[in-house]
Amino acid sequence: MAIPEILSLSTETEYKQYFVDNYCNKSPLLTWDGFPVEFYPEMFEHAFYKRTAKAWKAKKDSVDFDRCKRMPWISEVLHDSTIVPRQGYDKARGKNDNNSRIALVSQEKYVVVIRNTGKSWRFVTAYLIDNIDTYNKLMSSPAWVRQVTNTHP
Repeated sequence: MAIPEILSLSTETEYKQYFVDNYCNKSPLLTWDGFPVEFYPEMFEHAFYKRTAKAWKAKKDSVDFDRCKRMPWISEVLHDSTIVPRQGYDKARGKNDNNSRIALVSQEKYVVVIRNTGKSWRFVTAYLIDNIDTYNKLMSSPAWVRQVTNTHP
């Protein structure tokens, strides 16, 4: 996959507008294997904020400009058929979940997460992995399995 340029905007407002213009207003975006992924403006804070407190249940309370700068990568990752989709991990339940699908660009340590809502797929988040344990856990996640109940195609 050719990594797109880093997006260089000045403010959080400009990044949010980019997200709305390039993802939400063009939603759904099809994955390489034909699954439509919905993007919603209200997902911006979840996807592009970080926690200043280290606890994973803490509220995301600060914009993460490293995540924002890589917004153009999201569509490229979802369109790349060379990336093997893996099952996401449900921290609350402590296990992998086939209703959550991750696409991991290993050389960049960048991950895009989408979730099956039962009606469609929904963008959840995208970020650089900054923890080797998290990276290893994601790399060892089981392959995502296409099931009859998966939404589309």
